[in-house]
Amino acid sequence: MKKGVCLFTLIAFVLLLFACSSQTGLGVVGEKDRIYSNLLSEYYLIGEAYLENKKYQKAIEYYTKALAHPELVESARYKIAYTYALSENWEKARVGYEELLVKDPNNSELEKSLAYIYARQGDLAHASSLYRKLVEKNPYDQSQLENFITVLIAGNYLEEAELALHQLKTDFPDNTVAQKFEEKLTKAWEVQEGKASSSGPSSEETQDEIAPSDEDVTVTENTAV
Repeated sequence: MKKGVCLFTLIAFVLLLFACSSQTGLGVVGEKDRIYSNLLSEYYLIGEAYLENKKYQKAIEYYTKALAHPELVESARYKIAYTYALSENWEKARVGYEELLVKDPNNSELEKSLAYIYARQGDLAHASSLYRKLVEKNPYDQSQLENFITVLIAGNYLEEAELALHQLKTDFPDNTVAQKFEEKLTKAWEVQEGKASSSGPSSEETQDEIAPSDEDVTVTENTAV
């Protein structure tokens, strides 16, 4: 209830500010631009409030309005992509993160987010390529190595999965999921060699294998600049 009241108050303040600026016929040089800049900043804050309340479509609407602010455009672009990811609109999230990564090609957090999005879309070629790059950058990031193995097995890149699993067991001997990966890999080899049932897994099972756990969704609160 408190968040809803604060959000209503913030929206009312913005509307009042806009109304006052249009009625008074401001004559001070630069004042109209300042008022407009403040209005755009308030739009961004309204987007933040909607995001906090998980009103994703409204958050995107106000972040989009804030794109006109030159100092907020990059933050707003990131938040739009981030919000699409939270709402599981993977296609629009993918487009947003790809555009962000073009401008900031060495940002590992953006790469993690995009790799996850590719995986959720079933684009295992792009997902494995990005996870490979992330693991090469930081071979001791256990969670990304696990994601890499998950995608490799789901994509039937079994030889590379064997190598990645060996790396996991060597570098992280106490890893709790290595045994599970071994079982999945053994089954995948059997299927490939025609020793298992020809029916294969259902599409739902395959999708579950593709995606890392929800808690490892790599879109973060950090603003890409």
